[in-house]
Amino acid sequence: MNRRGPLIRLAVVDDHPVFRLGLIRLFEREIDVSILWELDSLDQLDEMLEKYPVDVILIDLILGPDQDALAATRAIKEKYESVKVIIISGSLDFEWAAASRAAGASGYLPKDLPIADMLAAIRGLSSPYFGRFGFSDLLSNGTSRKATQIALARGLTRREQQVLSELRRGRTNKEIAARLGVSLTTINKHVQQVLKKLHVRTRA
Repeated sequence: MNRRGPLIRLAVVDDHPVFRLGLIRLFEREIDVSILWELDSLDQLDEMLEKYPVDVILIDLILGPDQDALAATRAIKEKYESVKVIIISGSLDFEWAAASRAAGASGYLPKDLPIADMLAAIRGLSSPYFGRFGFSDLLSNGTSRKATQIALARGLTRREQQVLSELRRGRTNKEIAARLGVSLTTINKHVQQVLKKLHVRTRA
């Protein structure tokens, strides 16, 4: 049964037309969700947000060339603070979820999530735990099976990949330096490079 509640104004940005249009058709069945617009790239994103404000926007993590979903998320949160951004991805991955949260996203959801769960996440944005896909749960319990692939995609060196792995385990810079047998100054530099390449402002 469709859930009644305040109308949620939604937008979708995804370069896969089959997925995008399929999602739109499924959401159209819901009486409390209204998709105001959809895009296949980020090129007109700011213009659309200016003309047609929304409450929630779903953005595909991996778009076309020169399309940075996380940079777009940061820009949205700086200019439209009340808009909730949910990053959608082909996989549920720890590093991407962490980077999405750092960029200001309210959630990170896999594309193969059942539509009922995706709707529950969208409706539950006011919850501090964001349903069962909340950042608090994902980032405290999550592990990455694709850490090396993601690191390489972001241009991380092998040493920076090692540092990233240690950061994921919650270790301090001093502890990482001791484990890797290098100076604290060196580790500090590596950490800054990792954060920069992942577009993350802080390690928190």
